[in-house]
Amino acid sequence: MNRFLGDTAGPSTTARWARRADGKSGAVAVAATALSMALAGCTIALPAPQPAVTSRPTAAASYAVPTIQAGHNAAAVAAKNMTFDAGATLSPNVAVGFASVLDQPGQSADGTQLPPAWKLVKNNVAGETQYSNAAGCAAAYWVTSNQGPLTAAGDDKASTENLMKYLIPSVVPEALQESSLPWSSEAGRKAPSISFLAYRTKAAAGVPASMVWGRLLGTAGTGLVVSLSCPTDALLARTTPELMAKLAVAPPTS
Repeated sequence: MNRFLGDTAGPSTTARWARRADGKSGAVAVAATALSMALAGCTIALPAPQPAVTSRPTAAASYAVPTIQAGHNAAAVAAKNMTFDAGATLSPNVAVGFASVLDQPGQSADGTQLPPAWKLVKNNVAGETQYSNAAGCAAAYWVTSNQGPLTAAGDDKASTENLMKYLIPSVVPEALQESSLPWSSEAGRKAPSISFLAYRTKAAAGVPASMVWGRLLGTAGTGLVVSLSCPTDALLARTTPELMAKLAVAPPTS
């Protein structure tokens, strides 16, 4: 079964530090956190932001540097599909996050309240939130910032391909499928969509069926990753729309 690691990077068959983002000695290194999972023998390690390093202290600014573009209409951005090209319409360096109702009670067709289908396992620990269900599926989502080494300026699709390659070193662009999640501050409601790239692995002996979705929003400076694993391919296919019905990416309000 897919296994998520804890917050320490101790010796483990699935935990490791990720390689430098540009592969060059002495270049900026993006360290992977212990938020990793086994996927068909590969290791997924989410890149963690690194603090900026300065050679000398700088004087405090006498004014606040604006991060919102003049005339920016956040409501209009939220009302449209967040395609890869539309990523440039977000405010610079204003973080984007998730909205979830996974652990909230459901409702049957006749209005009867049903118990939550998902159990919260970890809540926003180092940017990661995890859930599990009674069928043996595990879901998680992460948010990271300051992913400059992976960002292709003005090209969210290329940036997202870089992110997926970083998470799954063996992946090739042809194996990535365009997908989407709801683009809404209220999960579970009809909404526009936000484009992602997805990678699927079929179940095998001792390996669950898995799906990973990723999006790197270059202008917003935010990396988004969702993962889902289930014991069988059929269960993964059945559970995916259930997950998407209760999970969304929340547009920023500024």
